[in-house]
Amino acid sequence: MPADAPRPGDDAPVAAPTTRVFFALWPSPAIANRLHQLARKAAATDARLMRVDTLHLTLAFIGDVALDCLPAIEAIGDRLVWPRCTLHLDQLGHWPHNQILWAGSQSPPDALANLAGELSSGLQTIGITLAARPFVPHVTLARRCRQASATVIEPVEWAVEGGVLAVSHRDASGARYEIRRRWTAA
Repeated sequence: MPADAPRPGDDAPVAAPTTRVFFALWPSPAIANRLHQLARKAAATDARLMRVDTLHLTLAFIGDVALDCLPAIEAIGDRLVWPRCTLHLDQLGHWPHNQILWAGSQSPPDALANLAGELSSGLQTIGITLAARPFVPHVTLARRCRQASATVIEPVEWAVEGGVLAVSHRDASGARYEIRRRWTAA
């Protein structure tokens, strides 16, 4: 076969490049540091604490999407009114089935559940359907946490002032997040 002759499979479609994305609330450095300190106190010594720069509250986990879908996803964020509210993180929880230590709120603002619903609805209009599960606003503090030593915490007051679209890059050291877009609360 000549060197420039087509090879079997050369006409096969090439998969479009993808990236893993999610909408989230991103805490200020001061709030992230407080949450990280909580994790250090409450997580088992062999747990993998989340790095301070990765702490966030996921509003809508989208997953892997083609890069050319990102403008349509960003447009959903552009159409929303991002609420300004205060999130009282006043409880620690532990999900033993997936070994997650998390911080959450006993009474989260309705605005966050509404925002998560609007994001889900907006994503459906462009053909992205999120996993059907209730919205449980929480910040993952540690993974591989087989047990938590504390559940009562001094509340952390998080002034929510907007949201982000984040891109997740995974490697051997874990996840690294890049903020692709920010939206400021109204």
